[in-house]
Amino acid sequence: MTLDVESTMALAEDEPAVATFLEEHGGRVDHSDVAVEDGIRWVSLHPRAEPQECFVARLAWSIYPHRPPSIAFCDGVGGPTNVMGAWPRIPGYRAPNDICMPFTAEGFALHPDWANGPNGWRPSPNPYLRVVTQLQDDLDYRCTGRCK
Repeated sequence: MTLDVESTMALAEDEPAVATFLEEHGGRVDHSDVAVEDGIRWVSLHPRAEPQECFVARLAWSIYPHRPPSIAFCDGVGGPTNVMGAWPRIPGYRAPNDICMPFTAEGFALHPDWANGPNGWRPSPNPYLRVVTQLQDDLDYRCTGRCK
């Protein structure tokens, strides 16, 4: 997914805060050769209660920061997004298809009414960090294991 110049620059500017947050929680932003595409970011996250578990999320931005990303979980960086066991079991996370929550492109596509009010997408101050923080919070407090 190729981003416009403004989106590429804004995403690069916001990424250091995301990397710091993930490092503090045992995760990371993956910068392997697979992760080079402009609008795609791969992040590894670990639930607080089970730090040995690793979930890899693929965030695909079409326009940053003005639209939410498409998010899917993969069986490793660059892996397919349709592997049930790669997904955490969390309400609203519909493995292996999508996450129906107000921080994903899929959620807003299914619920256009979310665009207004408290669930509306906010393009500032750092939506990349907000999304990753939400994923980590969901893993820490709402996850009941891996999907099977």
